[in-house]
Amino acid sequence: MNHRFIQFPRRRGLAGLLLMGAVLAGTTTRSQPGEPAAAKGSRPAANATEPQYNEQGDLKRPEGFESWVFVGANLGVEYRDDDAPPAPADKAPPKNPKVGNFHNVYINPEAFDVYAKTGKFPDKTILVLDVYKANAGDPKSIVSEGLFPGKQAGVAVAVKNRNRPDGSKIDWAYYDFDLDKKTAKAFPDKACYDCHIQHADDDNVWVQMYPTLRRIREQRLRRSK
Repeated sequence: MNHRFIQFPRRRGLAGLLLMGAVLAGTTTRSQPGEPAAAKGSRPAANATEPQYNEQGDLKRPEGFESWVFVGANLGVEYRDDDAPPAPADKAPPKNPKVGNFHNVYINPEAFDVYAKTGKFPDKTILVLDVYKANAGDPKSIVSEGLFPGKQAGVAVAVKNRNRPDGSKIDWAYYDFDLDKKTAKAFPDKACYDCHIQHADDDNVWVQMYPTLRRIREQRLRRSK
């Protein structure tokens, strides 16, 4: 399988780093004057940007992540298989690289704040990869060259959760949502986690590909010298 994101699941289409969400719905409830207090033993709603799961342990599709922290984007990035030899260092890149989809990567705000302060991704970090087809302007368009994000093609999500409801003991899980899917099962850990831990720049996250996170990491490294 080719690795798409975050890059997420290693396969073409909807599936090769770091970004970059999970679904979120629900906010912590608080009684207002005149309202009855929550029933004894009832559980408050989950934090709005924590991952949400169904009874089978599948991740619910993200909602509202477009207002999260945008950390970077790429256009058509694909990854070689781990068993494929790397290209020679002196080999020139292709003159006309294949155009792929736009990948816009977001991180939940709470996780971003912690990373900015500590350089660590906390538990319940969510990265969302929002995928769009790359479109050229039509002949009547004012745009004469270049590409822009067209129709949405899918959503991929990475979640750091030490208490995954699917029973896995691996903290990072990776999910892929077609446009008509509301929930998704995690990819097998071997399909994504091993590649991320080997090649991602920081805690399974492809920080090297996301300018907003990369600047934070570089600043911390400079201060530590």
